[in-house]
Amino acid sequence: MENKLAITGGTLIDGTGEEPLANAVVLVEGQRIVNVGRADSVQIPAGFERIDASGLTVMPGLIDAHIHITGLISFNPLDWVVESGFTQILRAVRQVGSVLDAGVTTVRSAGSRYDIYLKRAIEAGTIVGPTILAAGLGISRTGGHPDLRQDLLYVLPEELIRENHPRCMICDGVEEIRKGVRKLINHGVDHIKIWLSGGGAWEKDRCGDVHFTKEEMETLVNESHMLRARVMAHTENLRATKLAIAAGVNTIEHADDSEGKPGLDEEACSSMVEKNIILVPTVGCLTRGEGAETLPKNVLDGYKLAIEMGVKFAAGSDTVFEIAAPYGKYSVVEVEKLVSVLGFSPMDAIVAATKMGAEASGIADKVGTIEKGKLADILLVDGNPLENIGILVERENIKSIMKRGKVFR
Repeated sequence: MENKLAITGGTLIDGTGEEPLANAVVLVEGQRIVNVGRADSVQIPAGFERIDASGLTVMPGLIDAHIHITGLISFNPLDWVVESGFTQILRAVRQVGSVLDAGVTTVRSAGSRYDIYLKRAIEAGTIVGPTILAAGLGISRTGGHPDLRQDLLYVLPEELIRENHPRCMICDGVEEIRKGVRKLINHGVDHIKIWLSGGGAWEKDRCGDVHFTKEEMETLVNESHMLRARVMAHTENLRATKLAIAAGVNTIEHADDSEGKPGLDEEACSSMVEKNIILVPTVGCLTRGEGAETLPKNVLDGYKLAIEMGVKFAAGSDTVFEIAAPYGKYSVVEVEKLVSVLGFSPMDAIVAATKMGAEASGIADKVGTIEKGKLADILLVDGNPLENIGILVERENIKSIMKRGKVFR
């Protein structure tokens, strides 16, 4: 039997950025929203079960547009490749459950060996978790940011390391990239992730280095788009960011710089606006959950410039290791950081974590806002996040979580 639910009496924040609607009614039939409006304008048909949301905020499920569901708990790369994959995926099952329990109903993977399988298991109802947009293994060059340092693992066969890497595959040169993209698409991914710059993991992994050529990037983007897959690019210096923009990626991840140079400039921001390229800054990750003072001024200035010039932002946690960034909670901390660090209004932060997350993921026609025809991903929240965005971080304030019309809490 399909659900027929009427959410009544709450204050609706629909994710579009429009003003909240008091005493709203949201009708859900099956997986979809079939009507939305003020109580005096929406007739509730017979047979609909009423859910009283009086005193609560009704809003879209949150979207984490940059997350690694890896099942990892250790920073030690040796553990990554010698630990049983069965152990890791069992942890990953718990991790996706924690993400949904925090009110995050959709995630966009930024590289994971297990995300395709988790996605299928969730869709089949075998396990509980958010809707997953899968990247599979992201693409790195040899010695790239996620690649495992050979001096740490030199006693192990390289094939073992490559076959068990939790989040990346190695591609060097145009033809390896072409084949890598085609293999990933054949595996069933939704988009392609590339680490285009270093990331500061160790002394040879410099953020200021660009890791792929213009020809390699153009090949990756052209192959991906030909196969209707979007592209997300990790960039941590301005040269890499501009190369990604010129190649036509769909989203830029991070766009910071650890060497004191501008993370973004007017040329980059203008091109991003013109090409509708969305920025996923992962502020919570860059500040390690601390305040604005921990974000370097050059990086903050770049983000402020992007805001002023109209670049679209989506929220992403970059969660990888749960001991450093708890799954689920960190996804919501990112929404708070958009306000406390970047100066977003609470409404703009919610839009970044709903509507813009859906657009970044290529599914804006399906989720991200509470509108007629969209999938029913809906939260009931105790309190008003427009007055205090921080209430979303505490799980006890999320009174009900609905994903595709099914109530999970």
